[in-house]
Amino acid sequence: MRGDEAQIPSYTRAVRVVLNDRTAGLRPELKEYAQRKLERLARHFDRVADAEVDFVDEAKRFGLEMTVVRINVHVDGRRAPVLSAKEHAADPQAALDMALDKIDRQVVKLKEQRTHRKQSTSAVRVPPQEPAQREHEFEPERLRMILKPEPLERVVEQLETDGQAFHVYLDEDTGEIQIAFRRADGSVAVIEPVVR
Repeated sequence: MRGDEAQIPSYTRAVRVVLNDRTAGLRPELKEYAQRKLERLARHFDRVADAEVDFVDEAKRFGLEMTVVRINVHVDGRRAPVLSAKEHAADPQAALDMALDKIDRQVVKLKEQRTHRKQSTSAVRVPPQEPAQREHEFEPERLRMILKPEPLERVVEQLETDGQAFHVYLDEDTGEIQIAFRRADGSVAVIEPVVR
């Protein structure tokens, strides 16, 4: 290696990003933001090859227009899955952030699966067990969700395509928070919370 060449760390490997704008027009700052965030996926897992993000306007009832963001991430390697996320929101930035959060978690999970599979535990060298936490020290993770008005048909469709166990949403007709979930037999039920 010559003296003027810098060695590039493996985590800076370039991720090819393709952005498709099928809306009335996204702000250039939002496009740059999406590009920057997707390129940074390589710092979690250097096998990320390319990412594609689609912005699509979707008309809803009551004149409310939603933006749908779909992200597909391709990973190098045989039998590598295509990671994908889809989110809806009235604000394109909010939809993008929620989809990026999903993709980020999927990339980290895939890396953990791959590295865990490669590590073998020797009979001589067993990793020390972590001390059990006491009950009063346990603090559950809190997640924030942006709820959007949706018809039940779309919620059921999303449960089938995303493979999630449940979906929290605002009922499009009543405006109330509801939770759709998949039962063990495969049927879908809806919880309508009532505050007393």
